[in-house]
Amino acid sequence: MILLVTKNTAERYRSLLDQVYEFRHRFFVDRLGWKALWKPDGREVDQFDTEDCVHLVGLENSKIISYTRLLPTLKPHLLSHVYPEMLSGSISPTGPDIWEWTRCAVAPERREGHTGADTATAHMFLGVAEACLHLGVSALLVQTHPLLMSRIIELGWKARPLALPCEYDGAPVVPIIAQVDSETLRISRNVYGIHDPVLWTGVNRPPPAEESQDTFYVDAF
Repeated sequence: MILLVTKNTAERYRSLLDQVYEFRHRFFVDRLGWKALWKPDGREVDQFDTEDCVHLVGLENSKIISYTRLLPTLKPHLLSHVYPEMLSGSISPTGPDIWEWTRCAVAPERREGHTGADTATAHMFLGVAEACLHLGVSALLVQTHPLLMSRIIELGWKARPLALPCEYDGAPVVPIIAQVDSETLRISRNVYGIHDPVLWTGVNRPPPAEESQDTFYVDAF
């Protein structure tokens, strides 16, 4: 299940979001070594974690196994206020229906050594597409490895680069815009072989295994 947390439901999931920030710190700081994000309380929170951002939290048996975040481009976001040089002088598209996709993470134990399909990643990609359709988002800005752009296109996103790739921390990164519509979701579901919705908006009753938010917790990696 991918739980959608917006400003309308954030208060209800305050304790879960605290665990989300710890999950992010363990993944991006402890595992990936993004030392600039280090926080003494072990919670990776930045200036973009406002009430306007949207959190997508992957849950399995009440554990957080994946996470990503969407930011509105009409407010400060990473490409506008942290990495504008990636655009090489170009102007990034913005609008009420254009958001930015950031902080994508899947728990390592759900990916490393897997002999089968990585269902946690599949559910997150599907959850993002479903969330975009639910929120009326038509395109996402992404700063990513050029190879991921090819994968996004395979999943039905209409993606194009906004500038040439550049290098960050020894790896190539390219800013892209990826358009999403109902056809994107149809293609993604066919690629993954998962045809049932994975997104839960947090408004109606959740599936039975997730009914009590008091059971949410995060295991150390």
